Amino acid sequence: MRATVAVVDVEQLRQNFRAVQRYVEPRAILAIVKANAYGHGLIECAEIFRQEGATMLGVAFVQEGIQLRQAGNPLPILVLTPPQAEEVELYVQFELQALACSLPVMERLAAAARRKRKSVPVHIAVDTGMHREGIEPPLVVEFLDRLSKLEGLEVVGLCTHFATADEPDPSFLWEQWRQFREVVQRVSKGGYRIPYIHAANSAALVRFPETWGTMVRPGLLLYGYQPWGGERLSVKPVLQLKSRIIEYRRLRPGEWVSYHRLYRVERETTIVTVPIGYADGYRYTLTGRAECLIHGRRFPVVGAVCMDKIMVDVGDEPVQVGDEVVLLGSQGEGAIWAEELACWMRSIPYEVLSGISTSVPRVYQHGHPYDADESLQSALARV
Repeated sequence: MRATVAVVDVEQLRQNFRAVQRYVEPRAILAIVKANAYGHGLIECAEIFRQEGATMLGVAFVQEGIQLRQAGNPLPILVLTPPQAEEVELYVQFELQALACSLPVMERLAAAARRKRKSVPVHIAVDTGMHREGIEPPLVVEFLDRLSKLEGLEVVGLCTHFATADEPDPSFLWEQWRQFREVVQRVSKGGYRIPYIHAANSAALVRFPETWGTMVRPGLLLYGYQPWGGERLSVKPVLQLKSRIIEYRRLRPGEWVSYHRLYRVERETTIVTVPIGYADGYRYTLTGRAECLIHGRRFPVVGAVCMDKIMVDVGDEPVQVGDEVVLLGSQGEGAIWAEELACWMRSIPYEVLSGISTSVPRVYQHGHPYDADESLQSALARV
């Protein structure tokens, strides 16, 4: 196994799911496991959510759904990207649920299902303002009428996606919700009974309970990160990114570190090398900004982040080859979580977590320390 690993706390993942489940009962939960379960491991996290009572799993692409089926996960799986015409046979073969956005593709999907004497569940996506995929609200009932006549399809869901659920100003969200509610009402008046009405992602789930529908779609919340504002649930980060010192050396004043000579040593100091880099998802944009934990203390990552190594200036700290380095997580009294890494990257926690490469082994264990007092505000103050 590599010195660099992503450690996933299985028990905390279970606790996070249960916290969400208690909060939204009796709504169904569509657990989002796309992007390798936000970097936490697709197969393993999906199985844990199955055990904990998830109604459905959400993936981005057909290939992720196939992976889950090949791993033996029997839960309903919704592919959250509209199907391409050449993928319809795979939906049927692996019993995947489809996002319905195109009548011609749905006709091909229905034909493929009929050939196998099967029925494919589909969810109609309503475009209420995200403008990424979906049917415009005034056209939904007509679209539903057409789908209902296609043997081989079963409409089981009606959904939309909020563009601004995690922003302070909720006005655009409420406009999206108004449009979606009107669609739901028109569908109901048309005599249709659709079991899964879903719109709420993690941010909407904790901020706007009115948008829960009959099913919610938590993602980031399951992995322990609370969206801005709203109800504070008892969730905690699940993943830690750790490595070890593989080399160290003393440098004299005036010597340079890493590519492009971006960091010049001003006094005699110890520089350590850690085997992680941008190929592992530790982004080049962290150059000159990031810190890590060694012996429970923060030290700066110096010089350019390399493809598979970083250097850290530990000053006069006594270190040895093999000493643990925490890039994301806690050590002693210190902690660095995804919000802080995201600030250094000028990005968002989603990219921090989902960007951890599959080249980094995932290790699943029970229990890791978490500093509950390590607030985002204190982290931002250090950026």
